Amino acid sequence: MPSSCRQKLAHALELAANAGISPAQSFPPFLRLLSKVGLPVRPLHFMSTVGLVAFLSIGLGLMFALFHWLATSIDVNAWALNKIRQLGLSGMVAGAIFIALLTAVFIRFQSLRADIPAWKDL
Repeated sequence: MPSSCRQKLAHALELAANAGISPAQSFPPFLRLLSKVGLPVRPLHFMSTVGLVAFLSIGLGLMFALFHWLATSIDVNAWALNKIRQLGLSGMVAGAIFIALLTAVFIRFQSLRADIPAWKDL
């Protein structure tokens, strides 16, 4: 990752911390891992709305698909596992997208309330 991007990331994390947003909220462990690998990533509150929804949808969709795969692989007759099996893979992905949209709205309101600038303005 170029040094200018590292400086921008450090400044963004400092702004979020000064606004009362914890590092765990603005820069979760998966984003930290991607940053350590060298990819230029933004904290959640500095992502574009479309990028934020896409990132959350993909992450939650993969996680819910894994839950569905585990539920169908395990031969246990538990209520929760039966509900996951009934939803099916498309239902799990649709649920992930719905939760991603709600989370994106919450993050947008939080960044507007904290008066966090756009990434390009850093």
